[in-house]
Amino acid sequence: MGTSRKISIIIPILNEAKILDKTLSQLQPELGHHELIIVDGGSTDNSTCIAEKYGEVITSARGRAKQLNAGAAGATGDILLFLHADIWLEPGALAAVESALSSGYIGGGFRQKIDGKSLIYRMIEIAGNIRGKYLKVFYGDSGIFLARADFEKIGGFPDMPILEEMEFSKSLRKRGKTTLIVPYIHLSARRWETKGILRTTLNNWLIILLYFVGVSPEKLAKLYSHIR
Repeated sequence: MGTSRKISIIIPILNEAKILDKTLSQLQPELGHHELIIVDGGSTDNSTCIAEKYGEVITSARGRAKQLNAGAAGATGDILLFLHADIWLEPGALAAVESALSSGYIGGGFRQKIDGKSLIYRMIEIAGNIRGKYLKVFYGDSGIFLARADFEKIGGFPDMPILEEMEFSKSLRKRGKTTLIVPYIHLSARRWETKGILRTTLNNWLIILLYFVGVSPEKLAKLYSHIR
């Protein structure tokens, strides 16, 4: 069953040419009457040319928070769904978003699956799903959805160099109940394959730990490397 309210899917990109065609083509069958907005932060590869085949491309200053907010400003949907460039959604995902919001939830994310066979990936999936279900913290790799009206009341994503989605989740759960839904969101395993599964996971955990003990996002950003 299709959804009646228009959903604006917003994806920030920066030099994602290696993976963008694959992920956007997998997303295309789900779109229907919804809209896809790709926000480029200054790519120097072929990313924007690829993106233009699938949705509206807008440009903004570099930085994920800036790009996400720019995409929301240009969106026309009643519901906003923020995704990363290296994910894809299973059939029925957009209908599940509207169903969750119609059921009284303020917003949330999707249960995760990582496209890799290692047992460690299954453990990372479990940890991510626990984070979303019980801690109510959603990252872009689990998708973040909510009504446009609530996004505007929150004031958008805080302009931080890293962990802007964690801070946004804090504001989201203050406004009401959040949820983790299926169908699943699938994540590329590229970040773990490039730097190593254990090294990447421990580095991510270290960043979160240091954030909670008061290390500034500016310093933490130096510990985080983007994989493209």
